[in-house]
Amino acid sequence: MSVTQISATDAFDILQKDKNSVLVDVRTFEEFSFVGTVNADEFGGRMILSPWKISMSMKENPAFASNLEEMLHNLFGKKGKEAKIFFICRSGGRSDAAARFASGLGYLSCFNVTSGFEGDLDPNEQRGKMSGWKAEQLPWKQS
Repeated sequence: MSVTQISATDAFDILQKDKNSVLVDVRTFEEFSFVGTVNADEFGGRMILSPWKISMSMKENPAFASNLEEMLHNLFGKKGKEAKIFFICRSGGRSDAAARFASGLGYLSCFNVTSGFEGDLDPNEQRGKMSGWKAEQLPWKQS
């Protein structure tokens, strides 16, 4: 399935301008808690936290499709399949797989945030400084 690759900054710009768009963070619940999440207040709170893989086992989440459908329906009603859906994970791998999966389910506009929330490893083997949502200084928060 075809998925559009997009930078974090470009995704943020569209999320701010287009009310028929949503960010889907597919990282684990542990990542949401310990690493932080996007601050969706800047684009109307349209964000879904739905792990693509189950933590520890890293097996695909069997409830991902039904969770996504339900949450998109809550946000957009019958137009959920037509929304612009931006998938994000740590560095772009899981979100690309989730975006391709969603595209296969009939969602029409699936995007992968290529560098994810934390981006690539820097020379010191740390994330969040070279690329990604955090490095691009887009709004985020920690619990």
